Amino acid sequence: MNRWVILRTSGGHTLALSRSLNSAGLEAWTPERTLRKYVRANTPSGNRAIESQIPILPTFVFAQERFLADLINAAKAERSPHPAFSVFIVDGRVPQIHEAEITGLRAEETEAAATIKAMHDAESHAAAEKIRIAAIKSAAARRRAEQQLERDRRASLRRAPIELKDGAEVEVSDMPALVGIRGVFERANGPYAHVRFGNRSWKIEGWRVLPASLNDNTALRSTAA
Repeated sequence: MNRWVILRTSGGHTLALSRSLNSAGLEAWTPERTLRKYVRANTPSGNRAIESQIPILPTFVFAQERFLADLINAAKAERSPHPAFSVFIVDGRVPQIHEAEITGLRAEETEAAATIKAMHDAESHAAAEKIRIAAIKSAAARRRAEQQLERDRRASLRRAPIELKDGAEVEVSDMPALVGIRGVFERANGPYAHVRFGNRSWKIEGWRVLPASLNDNTALRSTAA
């Protein structure tokens, strides 16, 4: 299963870093889209389209976990062929992202590319603008529906009792700062769970706390110690 680590860089270097790492054989990816602007020009329509690629998540680049050692060395190098970047670390550990967790970002990138292609195929500026506006409205409606489904899902999860044994090794979902980091379940307190990470105890909504995967071969160590 593919796992990714998070790299941080400046907003202006986001796409450049992704391209540079890939050129060096270090598989990396960041979602991007085409920004299309119209400026006045001496053309039959009176306008000219200018396009540029921009990141959907400025400052964030995802890289394959198998290149982690090379990435750490590249980030620390005094002289590097890559734009300056750092490997995202939380409490001394490098969180790892499952492929499934970036599926939504890939879908958004694909949708944006399809919209631009349709605009290219349009016969006029007015037709292209209609396509762009329709795409925005469609995306907004889809996001509203997805947000309502997510609210309903979380409401249902919050009503469910916490069924974990004290001392169980757990992971936390839907909290980027704790992705890939394991803790120890201490006790339940109503809808909340108390989870220990190292010497620190966190109070977390119970529905976010899940038993640690038994088949996880990640190199991340448990924080139970």
